[in-house]
Amino acid sequence: MSWILHVSDPHLGDVPGQELDDEKSRLAGQPDLETTQTVFLRTLRTIERYVGEHGKPAQVIVSGDITYQARESGFEAFKQMLVDHRDILPGEHANIVVVPGNHDVVWNELPASHERYDRFLAATRPLGCTTPLIDGIDFDEKTAAPTAEADKYPHLAADEEAVVIPLNSSNYCGIPVTPADGWDQDRWLAELAPLGNDEVLRQLRKLVRQDVARISRTQVEALGHLLENAGLPPAEKDPRLRVAVLHHQLLPLSTREERKAFESLISLGMLRQLLYEHRIALVLHGHKHESGLYWHTIGSPDGDLAASQHRCLVISSPGRFDVSRPTMRAIRIEGPSLARNLRIVTFGGATASRRKPEILDEQIVPIWHASMEGEARALATITAPDPHAAYARIRALFQAGGEQPIQNLLCELDSPTGAERLPPDYPQVPGGDDWLGELVDWWQRPRSELVDRELTPFNHGERIRRRWGDQVARAIRMLDEREDSSRALLELISPRETGRYADDERDLDEGSYPALVLVELAILERDGKRVLDCYAFFRKQEMQYWWTVNVAELARLQGQVRAGLKDSPAAGRIATFTALAHWAAKLPGVAVPVIDLLIEDPSRLWELAVALARPAKASARARADWRRVLSDLEGAGREQPPRPTVGAGLLAEHVRRLASVAPSTELEAVAAGLEALCQEYEVLENTTKLGSAAIRKLRTLAKTLADAVQAVLESP
Repeated sequence: MSWILHVSDPHLGDVPGQELDDEKSRLAGQPDLETTQTVFLRTLRTIERYVGEHGKPAQVIVSGDITYQARESGFEAFKQMLVDHRDILPGEHANIVVVPGNHDVVWNELPASHERYDRFLAATRPLGCTTPLIDGIDFDEKTAAPTAEADKYPHLAADEEAVVIPLNSSNYCGIPVTPADGWDQDRWLAELAPLGNDEVLRQLRKLVRQDVARISRTQVEALGHLLENAGLPPAEKDPRLRVAVLHHQLLPLSTREERKAFESLISLGMLRQLLYEHRIALVLHGHKHESGLYWHTIGSPDGDLAASQHRCLVISSPGRFDVSRPTMRAIRIEGPSLARNLRIVTFGGATASRRKPEILDEQIVPIWHASMEGEARALATITAPDPHAAYARIRALFQAGGEQPIQNLLCELDSPTGAERLPPDYPQVPGGDDWLGELVDWWQRPRSELVDRELTPFNHGERIRRRWGDQVARAIRMLDEREDSSRALLELISPRETGRYADDERDLDEGSYPALVLVELAILERDGKRVLDCYAFFRKQEMQYWWTVNVAELARLQGQVRAGLKDSPAAGRIATFTALAHWAAKLPGVAVPVIDLLIEDPSRLWELAVALARPAKASARARADWRRVLSDLEGAGREQPPRPTVGAGLLAEHVRRLASVAPSTELEAVAAGLEALCQEYEVLENTTKLGSAAIRKLRTLAKTLADAVQAVLESP
């Protein structure tokens, strides 16, 4: 994944009054004064270690104040900095994004003039850096029409992960400000000139000159043309992270009072609308020399409180450089486009002896919240176009929360497309999509050998199709024939199983309830067509492994009902509501062992045994089944090795029978290995949670069996 290095306000060059040493006296000829500049540049050198681990940053963002009072020495130092640190900077200077700060423009020069920006532009554009559209230089101040200058230099930095949009908020910094109906500066100077007092005139200039933070209307309009002409897709269809960069802050960053005119952006409302309409997910700025991170929520510009809100993350670069204090940040972009997390790493100022960066803070921020509908409070809600996107967001949600259980988790999918396949970021399991398909087949079987033999208390298909009649057929009849109803329910638990009645089927201390309690099917009108939605309630659900299986089951039920309806509606949404969602590090024990699944098709167990007796003619399916069975018995990816209830014993009988007909040392070793495992399963039959010694023994026995099978199947 790519990452962004964010720095701001280095104030390079000949800058007075920023020494950090506690100097009661000065040493004559001392060349190594500790200043904010030395700490900044030293810290930048330590980033080399971070680059060695994570690669060069995709973008370096400098959010203003390269120098102090537009001094040439600072701009020259900036150019030298790019040379000295080229080993840690992007190879293309277009990926170095620089916006002017209030100290990078020449005060008292007119806004939108070449004189105001010449020094800043000379230090950045000839080097190929990306800079914002500059008022009066890159576009006409009144019409926002681009000038010939605009096409010569880059104004956006875009790659597969992010689009960085620089903004100029310093066009009106250091200009005279006078009342609309009062004297302007020139009139005051003319009236006071006869006094002949230069100090009075100097104080007047100081009084009327203000540091105004503003983004002009024409810059916003010109930016819209720029984004359109760049061929970027509309914001809602662009999966890349959109980043805005400016110098000035959106909101105060500390509790200090700001007794200063024009301290805030006077066009903040317009900027907020820009962030909303262009779906900016991340805003980077500097100026206040204060470290800050916060969510900024923007409602619909027309004031519709029911409309979705937009949230963007705002990060203020520290900009106050001292040893072991926040100095600069790395922002790593992690996860797929629909479920991005930002890993924000804050580096401390480096001492003279430090060779690697000091990480003061590291946190993961789920930036994908910005693409979801507004939240009045922290809701455990996932919305996504399909199961794979939803799964990625579920992973991101649990990772951001430290994998802690979540209550009342709602996951809503626009479409079931892809439910029959494992998501690309699903943990590795034996068999992949085949494993998922066979597991769903078993859980939805109306009649199961394991259930009929009471080797497992239930599967979902037995409860839906047999225990209380065929509920799927009943749902189809209800949706087809009852004009006053567009809904049908599939129940997986009976009131008589809950202990509410004296003649309950089971004692309260016996039996088990399915985690899936209820499925509702509803025909709705959406976007001008009839669709069949499917909603399911889970009292408890494991999300890393089991949610995907459950959604595949629901998609199958949805498809069966759609196929049975006279006027088959389109596949609509699938929603899962889970009262208690948790995250398992490994495949839960509730997953049916592969070898037990095979008893539903007895020919496959027999085929496994025959493959050992006649390895040269073993079918591809039998070899694949052996690989899955052996991997599963060793407990690959599980909390503990599975304990088959009947499959291992039946297979052992088949192998022993063949070994008696066609005896061989190799076949005997396989039969002995299976029998040793079955004996251990009997010993542990009533043990719920296995200890470490039992787990080691089961895995050792499974490995012995695997070696014996491999010796047979790989024999010449």
